Amino acid sequence: MIMDKKIEKTKPELENENKELRNRISEMEDALVEMKLELESARKKQNNLLSIINSIDDLFFILGLDGTFIRYYQSTDRPNLFLPSDRFLGKHFSDVFPEKVGAKLQKAINDVEDGKRSSCFEYSMEIKGKEQIFKAKVTKFDASGGKFFGFILGINNITEGKEREDLLSENEQKYRAIFTQSTEYVFLADIDTRRILEANKAIQNLLGYTRDEVKDLTLYDFLAVGQEDIYHEILDVLKKHSYFIGERKLQRKNGQLVDVEISVSIITYSNRRELCFIARDITPRKLAEKQLYHAATHDRLTGLKNRLLFYDILGKELARARRNKYITALIYIDLDNFKRVNDTRGHSSGDKLLVAVGSRLNAIKRDMDTLARIGGDEYVLILPEIKNEENVAKKAKQILTELRKPFDIEGYHIEITASLGYSLFSKDGNSPESLIKAADIAMYYAKTHGRDSCKRYLPQLKGRTGRR
Repeated sequence: MIMDKKIEKTKPELENENKELRNRISEMEDALVEMKLELESARKKQNNLLSIINSIDDLFFILGLDGTFIRYYQSTDRPNLFLPSDRFLGKHFSDVFPEKVGAKLQKAINDVEDGKRSSCFEYSMEIKGKEQIFKAKVTKFDASGGKFFGFILGINNITEGKEREDLLSENEQKYRAIFTQSTEYVFLADIDTRRILEANKAIQNLLGYTRDEVKDLTLYDFLAVGQEDIYHEILDVLKKHSYFIGERKLQRKNGQLVDVEISVSIITYSNRRELCFIARDITPRKLAEKQLYHAATHDRLTGLKNRLLFYDILGKELARARRNKYITALIYIDLDNFKRVNDTRGHSSGDKLLVAVGSRLNAIKRDMDTLARIGGDEYVLILPEIKNEENVAKKAKQILTELRKPFDIEGYHIEITASLGYSLFSKDGNSPESLIKAADIAMYYAKTHGRDSCKRYLPQLKGRTGRR
């Protein structure tokens, strides 16, 4: 009878087996951790890939070599841009896209197959009742090992971008039309170089330059001579108020000057700052202002300066004479028996005689002298910078001689004389009022003592004329 014999392991053997078992368990745990890490890394890589895809394209497809949809990714923040996945996965692109879009995709695929790195095209489709515009890009899809596996199709919805582009284009065309066709004079200048960057048709016509000539000009070619400091003036105002408005003169190509009201502002576009000038021709207004000023300061009948302007000029002349310490004389001229001309020949002849007298007096005065008509038949002559009193007496004698010559008025020879009186600054008066009063007193003394003569004002004449 054979009996099983129990083999008992020694203690060292058991310890070795336990140690080996523990080592295997440890190896399995390490392998499991490594596997988890690899899975986590793969998951992160996939998430990173999807994140990159989402950031680049709204829709991302992988197509097989036969043109069927194999994989599909869609941006999570731009949903519902395409068909649900069950409508195209596993299907050929010709069964999903309209014929025209499919033809464009096929051409792009052919380009890539022929060696082109990528091929792009645009197409439009109606999505949820609204026309949408897409941009597609086709590239090769290489599987691991570099084997040509299929095609990558990335699609972006560019409808909003296109709409913005169209709006910008429309606005640009609109503003370009406003700039070029505006009747206002508009031009742009570089802030640093002062070079004219652009000038519309209106300013070209106003100043007489062609479009090609404008490109070679600077701001100072447009501004009148002597106004170069306007650039610094404008910049100083712009710093404080962001705009400048004022009246200036522009210079035509032929040198003529044009009065304009000009506004200047700084405009910014395409990261550039430029000076924008908008000018308006105010020549008609200036002419009207000049005419109004002339009407307000000149005698309507003779065109000579009137009483208002005479007093203003006399005041300035006396102030200048006071500063420079020279003599200024005032001659008061009153026609003798002028009323008889009106009574015998009529007021029309009288008016024409007044005009003729003014013209004759104006012809014999110096350029620096001022002649004015201050009453019906009363004239005054300011003589600044007189060397001595004898020069005044000579001028008065010349006036009397000229006025004694007959006047041809409406076919008649009219003879007339005048009575003159003169006063000197500052002997006879220190103000316009006192000086003209003294000359008036002297004139009236001449009129009441024989007429056709000139008298010098003397203090003792006061109270002896019976006038004023």
